[in-house]
Amino acid sequence: MRRAPALALALLFGVACQVPPPSATPAPTGAQQGGILRVALPAEVTAFDPWNADPASLMATRQIFETLVEVDPATSRITPGLASSWQMTNDGASWTFTLREGVLFHDGAPLDASSVIASFERGRTARASSYLTLFDDPSAIKSVQAVDPRTVRFDLRAPFGPFLAHLASPQAAIVHANGAGTGPFTAAASALAPDGTLTLGRNDFYWRRDSSGKQLPYLDGLVLRPVRDATSRLAELRAGRADVALDLPIAQASSARSDPSLVVSPRKDAALGSLGFDVTMAPFDRPEVRRAVAMAVNRSALSAVYAGTSRPANQVVPPGSFGYDDSVVEFAPLDVDAARKAVADARVPTPISADLAYPNAPTAAYPDPQRIAQSIAADLGKIGIVARLRAVEPTALREAKATFTLDTTAVGLDPDDVFWPLYGLDDPSGTSLLVGLVRKARAEADPTKRAELYKQVSKIARTDALRVPLLFADRPNAASARLVGYTGIEYFGTVWLRP
Repeated sequence: MRRAPALALALLFGVACQVPPPSATPAPTGAQQGGILRVALPAEVTAFDPWNADPASLMATRQIFETLVEVDPATSRITPGLASSWQMTNDGASWTFTLREGVLFHDGAPLDASSVIASFERGRTARASSYLTLFDDPSAIKSVQAVDPRTVRFDLRAPFGPFLAHLASPQAAIVHANGAGTGPFTAAASALAPDGTLTLGRNDFYWRRDSSGKQLPYLDGLVLRPVRDATSRLAELRAGRADVALDLPIAQASSARSDPSLVVSPRKDAALGSLGFDVTMAPFDRPEVRRAVAMAVNRSALSAVYAGTSRPANQVVPPGSFGYDDSVVEFAPLDVDAARKAVADARVPTPISADLAYPNAPTAAYPDPQRIAQSIAADLGKIGIVARLRAVEPTALREAKATFTLDTTAVGLDPDDVFWPLYGLDDPSGTSLLVGLVRKARAEADPTKRAELYKQVSKIARTDALRVPLLFADRPNAASARLVGYTGIEYFGTVWLRP
């Protein structure tokens, strides 16, 4: 079965871990040194290897380990991390990084080229899941070599547009041979308690400082405690037994907003929700019928389900992404009469029988997937499409053989993280114009040229309507009003607690 386009790479709630720590650290007025920050997690920390960490573990590892480069969340620009500078050569097929001076691992060893090489070699030889996702589809990195002790060169098999952004992913953090990191917090051998609570201490030799010259982090440490039930996480926060509660569903986030002692800080546009078609099934093999579906779906009504934690999507990447096309006002206007007429003009007999597969559990895009599916089915019914609803395991949606699927796509650090899984994997021959443009953008190192290619993709995607973007969903987190500097990103190296 050919589904257009393919299902996204990331499901459920792992998407927020794609955001790097802030690259610039202004000095907050009255910043207080000290204090232990207590964080209520939705799951236990099970691994300390960034290459193989699940979402909860990755939230912990990003406090301990750091990447060569970072992405500024405010501008989406690549900024220095453990590498102070870099240079691209060979049309983007080679990248040379100068490592920052004076950076020490937690065990006292200096950051050098050999530690960077070993970290990437470990991911490659172990065929770690994150390494394969970021760099091995197909294998992007040909070799990693030391030019000198403070300079490392990555040679790629071909130019790879998202390379720098993928280096900024927390999964690509640099880990010393004995497991030590360079980050703001350290983990002792006994850091993980039998009940799953992880205690991290302050790195007193951390290299990063705020703009006033004060050494970071401000906190003395972190306590990360698993509290699986969302209502219980919020209760812990309200009772003062936690300072941050991560991953709150809509009901709990709405409740937290009404509490003046709490602040809800969502990770904006964490995931894209979209409606996919099986274009081998008539009449949805015809673009005019797919466009009719796009005109029939009321995106604003869908967003209302989220109580302010989502926005209608007019393309597959959100505003702020360099792949976003500002000239696109909406993917398709809501016009039920025009949609009904388009179906009639296509001489398609109605009612049209179809099925709509939706996740049987909440995902990052659909905290209440059944309700969203019911709303879409009602919209389709207005133009003569009778959609039977079918609940499916989120990871099995692609194999569901359904006319329509409610898909979830992680909005990562680079437009390729969305365009590639949605439009780049569906045509092995590479003969379709849409797929060809996505692959050309992936092989282009110049961000300006890539942006223009993605705009062409967005225009064709609207005409062909192979997928209907529905909404961008936030990932709500809540914190005590005592916590200063927290923006919803799960990185605590720059926050502080008021007395």
